[in-house]
Amino acid sequence: MEENTTQEEVQLPPIDFRTFIADLITTAHLYLHGFKDPETDAVIVNLGLAKRMIDTIEMLEEKTKGNLTAPESNFLTNSLYELRMGYIRAAAAQKGVSEVEEIEDAPVQDAQNEDVNQTETENS
Repeated sequence: MEENTTQEEVQLPPIDFRTFIADLITTAHLYLHGFKDPETDAVIVNLGLAKRMIDTIEMLEEKTKGNLTAPESNFLTNSLYELRMGYIRAAAAQKGVSEVEEIEDAPVQDAQNEDVNQTETENS
């Protein structure tokens, strides 16, 4: 049987630093948010590989420091921030606890100040 595949050629953007980083970001997002296993239809999330991609992008940021244009540098910095926050959310969701909510619900500084104020009042 002769295979007759007529695939349209997809126009990919030219490879430059920004598209290279965008490819890495896309891969990190896939690991963070999951993708379907074609055989089992199970959603696969792999935070270890997501972290590896984030670490790779961080290494590239360090190695290219001072050699990027302002738009490239901004894109890299902003993308890393978004990936890090996404990783924190995904890790917290996997634990079943929102670390952001824990921090907001526990005003440590205010509680310490109240203790100091109570101690000062008692000593007066």
